Amino acid sequence: MMLTSERGKRQGHNCKDLSHEKSDKRVRFTGEVQVFPPSSYPSDEKHEINKEKLLYGKWFTKEEDEIVKDAVYRYIEVHNLGRDGLPKVLDSKSIPELRGCWKKIGKAIPYRPYIAVYKRAQRLFRMGEKGKWTEEKYEMVRKFYGEHGPKWKILADELEKDRVHVGNAWHRIKLDNLKKGNWAQEEIQTLFDLLNANLQLKLFEEKKSKHGMLRDNICWSEISDKLSTRIALNCCNKWYRQLTSPMVAAGEWADTDDYRLIDALFELDASCIEDVDWDNLLDHRSGELCRKRWNQMVRQLSQHENKSFAVQVEVLAKRYRPDLVGAREAWDRKPVGP
Repeated sequence: MMLTSERGKRQGHNCKDLSHEKSDKRVRFTGEVQVFPPSSYPSDEKHEINKEKLLYGKWFTKEEDEIVKDAVYRYIEVHNLGRDGLPKVLDSKSIPELRGCWKKIGKAIPYRPYIAVYKRAQRLFRMGEKGKWTEEKYEMVRKFYGEHGPKWKILADELEKDRVHVGNAWHRIKLDNLKKGNWAQEEIQTLFDLLNANLQLKLFEEKKSKHGMLRDNICWSEISDKLSTRIALNCCNKWYRQLTSPMVAAGEWADTDDYRLIDALFELDASCIEDVDWDNLLDHRSGELCRKRWNQMVRQLSQHENKSFAVQVEVLAKRYRPDLVGAREAWDRKPVGP
């Protein structure tokens, strides 16, 4: 099975041709892994990574991709796995003697969880020349799902792709009303409605510490199915990258503050923005931050951007519902489970 176009070049000589690689990216195996991290990472041999400080949910850089590939090839070389070493390592779960190999390979990038290195390697090595999706392959995915459901491993082997890629392909084509480009205000309102309903339901669930698309206990695939016009990834990105304030990541603002802010403005019932005393709107936030967040919200209103202040508050009150301030605060206070 051809996993990448590089495989023949680098595996054909038992990986001996890798000696030209830059020394700062090389990873050698002598029973255990010795790590030569990129220059941007501390090189102190005694340095240990706190699990709580591991890097989650961030794209791999090109430099990291090279480190991952180099680590895999050198593991194959050191353990004399030969020409079939790459598919063996990628399918290590089915090969008893290779179980645990990814913990060793993952040490090549110690500041990322080894499972993230494993998943990245799967994507890097399984794309290759057959990574492009054609309409014929999409039709195969549709037909397969209709007959077998989401048993993507079976179809992935037939298409010589990673099962995650096949699953992602299905999510891209399963929506009959799929839209691309700018979101309509109706879509944004529906997204808020779905997430507000989700907020009330998850108050009865255990709060888990997750990253990326799994944060906040939100199942984006369910949100996408109910919205019916956007794939799960687009829903997630819309929420966290556009509708959520950048001040949250900076520690200057909280998601709950959005609901508190609109609740305060709704109760104030001001006819124009000049009537708002921003400095006394929220006890724990400055007037400057409140006004800054308001401006961010208004920019997401599109056709309502030039409407009166009262209309803007009314529209935003349908999104950041004042009656859900208590639910939002309760979720924030909820302790994170083990």
